[in-house]
Amino acid sequence: MYKVFSKIYDKFMEYSDYGAWEKIVESLIAEGKPEGKMLLDIGCGTGELLTRMAKNYQCHGMDLSEGMLKVADKKLRHRNVRLYLGDMVDFNTGFQYDIMVSLFDTVNHVLSVEELISHFKSVERSLKDNGVYIFDIVDREFMNEMFPNDLFVDDRKDLTCIWEHEIEEGIDYIDATYFIKNSKGSFDKVCESYGKKIFTPDEMKKAIEESGLKLIKIIENNEIAGRRNVYLLKKMV
Repeated sequence: MYKVFSKIYDKFMEYSDYGAWEKIVESLIAEGKPEGKMLLDIGCGTGELLTRMAKNYQCHGMDLSEGMLKVADKKLRHRNVRLYLGDMVDFNTGFQYDIMVSLFDTVNHVLSVEELISHFKSVERSLKDNGVYIFDIVDREFMNEMFPNDLFVDDRKDLTCIWEHEIEEGIDYIDATYFIKNSKGSFDKVCESYGKKIFTPDEMKKAIEESGLKLIKIIENNEIAGRRNVYLLKKMV
């Protein structure tokens, strides 16, 4: 997954306000009151958030994409951050954490309620008592705004992204075409496909309850990267 996107991810995300994300995470950590500072970033991508959180936390990162982890490893090689190749649906790094995070609608890449329940159960097993899980998801309104006429285009001097969108059997599929400027000044064309699932509030509630985690708070945020809901869950003793 993301074999191509991992190579251009940081370029694609260059205007993202990671500092704002960090502030939201820190505020929810303070509210959740975990007892320690061991943190796992699920779907850590190229490790950009980890470069910030590692200043104050003992951090680990996990991602399904080897390409993303290779980039993250280069960024974090001078920090004491362990990286794991793993699937968020069912994982076990061998450690337990005080804090777990999953940002940039990574949880929307879980493609069924059953897989969502499995994900939350893996989180619950990997959290210490009183540990917290912070994640965000997008909804149908977000997808409609992002894909007017089922198309998203991002055209820059050295990179053009064209994402074509369709819904089949409740899954949002995105066929991505990238034109990437190479060292010769011409453009290479590469393609990838992704899937996302838009969960209803009832589906989220059911999955959280079945995992044994407690919902502490939901924040609606439309200032960082389009409208999304940020969740704070806790493993109660």
